[in-house]
Amino acid sequence: MKLILSLNRKERLYDYVSMGIDTFILGCEYSFYAPYYYSLEDIKTICQQYPQCHFYVALNALYDEHDIETLKNYIDELSKLSIYGIIFEDFGVLQIVKDKQYSFDMMYAPETLNTNAMTLNVLKEQGVTSAQIARVIPLEEQLLIQQQVNMPLMLQVHGVEYIAASKRALLSNYQKASGLEFDKESQTRLTIQARNSDYAFHIYEDQKGTHIFSFTRLYMLDLLNQIHHFDYLYIETLMMSEEEAVEVASLYSDALKSFENHTYDRDVKAYMRLLYQLKTPLDRGFLFDQTVYKLEDVRKMDHEKNQSNH
Repeated sequence: MKLILSLNRKERLYDYVSMGIDTFILGCEYSFYAPYYYSLEDIKTICQQYPQCHFYVALNALYDEHDIETLKNYIDELSKLSIYGIIFEDFGVLQIVKDKQYSFDMMYAPETLNTNAMTLNVLKEQGVTSAQIARVIPLEEQLLIQQQVNMPLMLQVHGVEYIAASKRALLSNYQKASGLEFDKESQTRLTIQARNSDYAFHIYEDQKGTHIFSFTRLYMLDLLNQIHHFDYLYIETLMMSEEEAVEVASLYSDALKSFENHTYDRDVKAYMRLLYQLKTPLDRGFLFDQTVYKLEDVRKMDHEKNQSNH
């Protein structure tokens, strides 16, 4: 069990490393979203300055055909650096790496699709070497998957949660149709809220498209006793200030050390008080919700529908 952090400020790497965190995800020009987009030169410098660390690069978009050649060239450049792995969801990325016989750890992170163990075990045979569990299923099911999958798994434990995205410029189109003026590029300025709903979401637009994330931050600081079998505990720093990111990382780092020293049950209340003092909106996401439809329920509904049509 170790922390993995999406890096939003390279100047803070020293602080994270001094906490004992040594695994990071870097955004790049081919990332669909990231807290910061680093150039190849930035990535090279970071790898050289911290050779003891493991760095993943987020190639987490679904790529169009016209992007493939430049994407191949970019992966070639990454292969010359000390990159540990690639975060991906487009299987074209995996195929490029396999064709080139590069030795990256290939972490499959498709946001909402990793919801069962059987699929992940099949994907392991196809070259996937690690994966991120979907956030949209309850903790009980996440734990069951962890027990049944034979590859390293990453679980998001803190930060805003992905809700939806589109390659379309939805805010620009709305701005044009409505005649309203607003800052559509700020990650935290605009919120969207469905009618008759209590839940608001961050929405913003960049050159990659439109992105929607939860307004609240998922948190699991007090759940280490349940989740300690996961290989990676992921902190998403998107929409965090650098100060908040450092404070949150420090709390989780201290909590992990406390867990290893068998003092966590005694210390966790103090950690939670410090987390609340950050005054950021916190939420449990889907952790303790029940899955509405399971596969057997869908099959039953399909069978009943077919019966009624005859």
